[in-house]
Amino acid sequence: MDCRHLIITVLFAAAVCACAKRDPFERELGLQSRLVELSAENGITPVMVFSNTAWKAKFVTPVDWASLDRLSGEGSSEVRFAYADNYGRARKVSIAFEAGAAKDTLVLIQASGVPSPFISLNPSSLNVGADVSSCKVILSTNIQENLSEIEASVSYPDGEKDWINNVSFTETSLVLSLSPNSGAVARKATVTLSHSDARGEEITAQLFITQNPA
Repeated sequence: MDCRHLIITVLFAAAVCACAKRDPFERELGLQSRLVELSAENGITPVMVFSNTAWKAKFVTPVDWASLDRLSGEGSSEVRFAYADNYGRARKVSIAFEAGAAKDTLVLIQASGVPSPFISLNPSSLNVGADVSSCKVILSTNIQENLSEIEASVSYPDGEKDWINNVSFTETSLVLSLSPNSGAVARKATVTLSHSDARGEEITAQLFITQNPA
C-alpha cells in the first residue's frame, strides 16, 4: 500500500470511529447499577450517573462510615463513594438520585468483617425463686460493633404474662428485672436476643427462665 492509500485508510477509519461515538444520554436519569457489593476493607468506588440535565444525590439515611465527594452534578458523571473498614456484620446504605421528575436509588452493601458472628448466653436456662427481683447471665458475642442493633424480646408460652419488667444487656451480661410470683404455679418465659445483618441473615441467643411459685 502506497502512502496515499494509507492516508485515505486512516482518515476513513477516523470517520467511522467518529460516527460510532455514543449518542448523548437522552433521559433525565439512569444508573449503571442499583446494587453494589463492597469488601469489608475501606475503599473508594465510583458510582456512575447518566443524565441529560442537572441531578442531585443524597444518603437515604445518613451513616458515619461512608461519604460522598459530591451531592450534585450535571449530565453524565460520577460520584465517588468512600467507605471505612467494617468491623461488624454486613451493612448497607442507600443513595437517592433525583433529576427533574426522575428518581432512582442505589444500594451499597459492605461485607462483614466478622467471619463467624455469634451471640450466646450462659447459662441458657434459669430456675429462680418467687421473690427474686433480678437475675443476670453471661453474654458472649463477637459483634460488639453491632451491640446497639441487637434486639431483645420476651415471649410467654402460657399462663401469666409481662412479669419480666425490663431487659438490658452489655457485651458481657444480660440482666432481667422480675415481678414477684405470688401465684400457686410456676411461670415461664423465653428471652431472645437477635441481630439481622444487611442481607437479612439473623443470629439469635435464647434464655429460658422459670420462676417458681410462692
